Amino acid sequence: MIIVIRVVLLIIFAIVFYVTVYPWLMIGVGINLLPNPQKPVITYGEFPFRLVYEINGETKVVEDILICEYDGIGMDEGQGKYRKWKGYLASGEERLLLLEVDNPAALRSNRKVVKQEIYYSTGSARYYMGDMKDYETYKQSFPDALYFEKYDDGGTSNGVIRADELYEKYRIKLKSWDYSQPIENEFT
Repeated sequence: MIIVIRVVLLIIFAIVFYVTVYPWLMIGVGINLLPNPQKPVITYGEFPFRLVYEINGETKVVEDILICEYDGIGMDEGQGKYRKWKGYLASGEERLLLLEVDNPAALRSNRKVVKQEIYYSTGSARYYMGDMKDYETYKQSFPDALYFEKYDDGGTSNGVIRADELYEKYRIKLKSWDYSQPIENEFT
């Protein structure tokens, strides 16, 4: 009787392993066997930008530099192996923040928003460093902005705020976005 129970448990374990762990294990092994992508010739770039926006009738100007650096090779089940890039602002700021609201009076899906940030995206480091594939396109989001919300239960969300909603809700209007063009990079 004990042997039968052990065999049944072993079969159940094998089925659970085969259904849940084995596919991911095979994907991981497969990705690791892929060749590494070619390394970029240019691994560092600085891209000055200037954003002019209006908030509550007051014009503000932000000038900074987006610094982009090659960050090695990443891998995931969607892309396989790929070149990683990191981008950050020379000013040390985390984002190009337009407005920060603590404890806004808002509810989303029965969760209270405790922090909200409205910001503008400078663009991806991959784009500026010339690492877009031929079939990929990138479009600056101007005059739209982005939001980040933190909820009382610890959850977060983010998304796009269209220009008309940005003005109606927050009295913010993006007036101009002057940015550096991406470089032409080579990969060897």
